[in-house]
Amino acid sequence: MRLASWGAALTHFTRASKYASALDNLITILREGVLRASSRTVKGLRPVICFFDIPIEDLRKVLTYRNHRRYEPFGIAVNKAHAFKLGARPVIYLPSQEAEKLLPRDELWRVVALDLARTPPIDWTFEREWRIASDLPLLPEQVVALVETWRDSETVYETFDGKPPCAGVIPLRDIFGWS
Repeated sequence: MRLASWGAALTHFTRASKYASALDNLITILREGVLRASSRTVKGLRPVICFFDIPIEDLRKVLTYRNHRRYEPFGIAVNKAHAFKLGARPVIYLPSQEAEKLLPRDELWRVVALDLARTPPIDWTFEREWRIASDLPLLPEQVVALVETWRDSETVYETFDGKPPCAGVIPLRDIFGWS
């Protein structure tokens, strides 16, 4: 599948952990061929994978220094139609109490809190979040690796002897014009 034939993509970002850099974590995801679901920060504690439904060129609004602890410029872009076929869906933005009245407890993983009356307001709608309530096997032709720089892109290619298990590697710094 050529990238031009993709249409829209959902993006998922990794970050550094106590034991590895964000780039190392991305390489592990590519090597294992799966995005693993997590219940961290999810209402109802059902493991999910979170995605942005934001065009890649607009991700610069999210991947800022202010958000560096939440998102680093290393991740995976997944063909949106493919992810939808596997169960990915847009989240529901609702006040928590309203969500608990409307939805069964086992469906609360679909909800992201929204409270505009609070100071400061809770409003994550700019993320245009989607979730899938399972691990996501990565088919190489359905995913693209996202990295910060051309050097990071070279590292990915070198790690996989010139053949990373994805449709391509995109250095975001060049797309965003970051210096």
